[in-house]
Amino acid sequence: MKTEKINSFGISTLVLSLCNSAFYGTFSSYIIYKTKTDSFLSIIIGFIISLLLSKILLHLFNKYPNKTFIERNNINKPVIIIYVILLMLTYCFLSLRLSTFLSNQYLINTPNYMILLMIIIITLYTSSKGIETITRVSIITFFISLIIFIFDFISLVPEINIINFLPFNITSIKDILETSVLFSIYFTTPIIYLNSFKKNQISDQSNFNKYYYVMFFSSLIIILLNMFTTIGVSGYHVNSLFDYPIYTTLKKIHLFSFLDSMENISIMLWVLFIINTCNINFYFITELVKEKITKNKLVIYSISLLCFIISTFTFNDGFIETYDYIWLPAIVSLVLIFLQIICNIKDRLL
Repeated sequence: MKTEKINSFGISTLVLSLCNSAFYGTFSSYIIYKTKTDSFLSIIIGFIISLLLSKILLHLFNKYPNKTFIERNNINKPVIIIYVILLMLTYCFLSLRLSTFLSNQYLINTPNYMILLMIIIITLYTSSKGIETITRVSIITFFISLIIFIFDFISLVPEINIINFLPFNITSIKDILETSVLFSIYFTTPIIYLNSFKKNQISDQSNFNKYYYVMFFSSLIIILLNMFTTIGVSGYHVNSLFDYPIYTTLKKIHLFSFLDSMENISIMLWVLFIINTCNINFYFITELVKEKITKNKLVIYSISLLCFIISTFTFNDGFIETYDYIWLPAIVSLVLIFLQIICNIKDRLL
């Protein structure tokens, strides 16, 4: 991979996007539907699991600063192709979810494939500029997202009804454990991507762990506060009816009511998170292909086209993530996590 120099804060801001990109428009409705007012318990349990998984994978990242996950395990070309395919599927899931949301909520008369094509072009262009550009975009996104989140939370607190948090302990242990495991898989995704580049690319390596955990815990706080306002404002009964419960809750914001549809500004938080995630995802796809398979740029463009075709014709735009969608990206992420953990265990035994 390229040896562009980046700083710890820049690369760590990507952790925030990677942790939150699947939550707003995908996992939030599922966890409310399955665990109701016990959602907070599922999130905390899932976070503890993901913290342990991340610690294992982060060990590899710190132990081999001059090698990527692929290099330190001498993975052959067929396995690399499988790895690229898994990353492509993740990219397809995220870009399709975002394009479907934008099509349904904003651009009703615009075909979904047109929005999807724009997302692919944006991420293809940004990723081609390298990891340094991606982290700079991520830093800008971080501060914008922080402002939006604080504004949303302050605006929604007066709308919260404590009654909506009752009753507690109404979910089966099975559902709590299932959502906890899913949450941990989604939340461990960032370290998968970090293990795909070299730590010696970071100019201030000694600060990396500190910034990583700051962003990791910040992601948890953002998600917990989002769930707090989402359930507190409308209750789980209402929110479980919507594919985008957080977006629906944002419509309750009354501050700056002279501005039309404040929720459209607020939901930009999720849009920015997904764009950043798609950027870093496609960057690693292209870098793996160029370094381990071929440097032909036509192959990269072909991969972009293939992602577009997979998203447009393979997956149904009308899916309900509560039943059909939620496990697909989770399984892909689980396989990627499993591969890296196995290699870590192998390394400890040798």
